Amino acid sequence: MDVQLNQTMLDQFRMLERAGKPGILAQMIGMFVRGSGDQVSALLAASDAGDAERLRVTSHTLKSNAASFGATDLADLCRDIETAARTGQGRMDADTKTRLLALHAATCDALGRQIA
Repeated sequence: MDVQLNQTMLDQFRMLERAGKPGILAQMIGMFVRGSGDQVSALLAASDAGDAERLRVTSHTLKSNAASFGATDLADLCRDIETAARTGQGRMDADTKTRLLALHAATCDALGRQIA
């Protein structure tokens, strides 16, 4: 799976590098990759437990974080999960789980290529 990143969002981090903070993009991407992996695990656990509130809160957080890095595909999926959880749907179907895992992995790969 290949994802496109919104470069405008990443350019904000690049501007910080040019403003005297070398390595900030790599540092921020590393933090996203580590933190988002934990969030994906938390989403899967919440879904397995049928916990709609935890699913809503965690998907909202991952949605915002993904959007900050220009990962619009992942942010859009998290928005859909959040919307479903808001209506009381506490479980993701198998297709959503598979898509979440694939989009997360592809997003992390795409972000990694930004600093390679």
